[in-house]
Amino acid sequence: MKVKNVIVTGANSGLGLWTTKYLLDLDYSVVMACRNIEKTQKAIDEFPEFDKNKEFIIRKLDLADFESIRNFVDGLEDFETIYALDCNAGISYEGPFRFTKNGIEETFGTNYLGHFLLTNLLLEKYTLERIVMISSELHNPKNKSPFAKAVFKPVPELAYPKVDENTTLQKQTQSFYATSKLCDILFTYELDRRFKAKGLPIKTLVNAINPGLMLTTNLGRKHTSGENLYRKFLDIIFKIIGLSDNPRASAKSVVRLIDAITTSGLYYDKDKLAQSSADSYDEQKAKALWEGSEAIIGSKFLTK
Repeated sequence: MKVKNVIVTGANSGLGLWTTKYLLDLDYSVVMACRNIEKTQKAIDEFPEFDKNKEFIIRKLDLADFESIRNFVDGLEDFETIYALDCNAGISYEGPFRFTKNGIEETFGTNYLGHFLLTNLLLEKYTLERIVMISSELHNPKNKSPFAKAVFKPVPELAYPKVDENTTLQKQTQSFYATSKLCDILFTYELDRRFKAKGLPIKTLVNAINPGLMLTTNLGRKHTSGENLYRKFLDIIFKIIGLSDNPRASAKSVVRLIDAITTSGLYYDKDKLAQSSADSYDEQKAKALWEGSEAIIGSKFLTK
């Protein structure tokens, strides 16, 4: 039986590390795509549940750097096939704006645009059968959290935002994160539409998932110590009222989308099908996001 290779971005901690563990348990071969190879190896060494006898490899990938993404894909020449891609990696921060090596706001550039480029470059080389986009319920303005809401804007404004004097930097950067997760779902639905329009012989199933609210994972590696204390406090409160989740359990829901689910173009709240926000179903917004992303990158992908 042919080994099925799965790429997991941000596989060195939290949800990504647990997803990798469960995929290996099911005898998938995993490419752990991470910014820091040494930290990833250390995470594996300190993770007793991780079976080092399984088939995995660590490869360098910085989603905040177009050159790193292209180098990562070019470096996969020893892989004849790639079965699935789990777009898991993500960052958040609160405070002064931060930017990628390409000058793009870091949350939009890493959580969405980096995955947009990675996915499309892989599709130029491989026939992927499963693509999973890790989103968040924070993408939906109707969510019950105290964090700032997602606000879709023209791509240049998402990539190169200006300080809004009518709010705080904390609220703006919180909104950047929520909006990046909305972009992930818009991308999921648009990608599915483009696959179906092409009528490809091998069906690629692409779905988005809310794995739950996990405030204390490596997602917040860019937070200050004060921000981390605040998030730990919120995590305790959310656990009490039933809104907090943990990566060990949520990773099983992610793996289901790779191993068992046969739907495409849908949004899951952990194991359950769910409705995403009204904005996420707006085909004009999805088209504008796709074309705006192509304009920033300077390449066209999967044209209809």
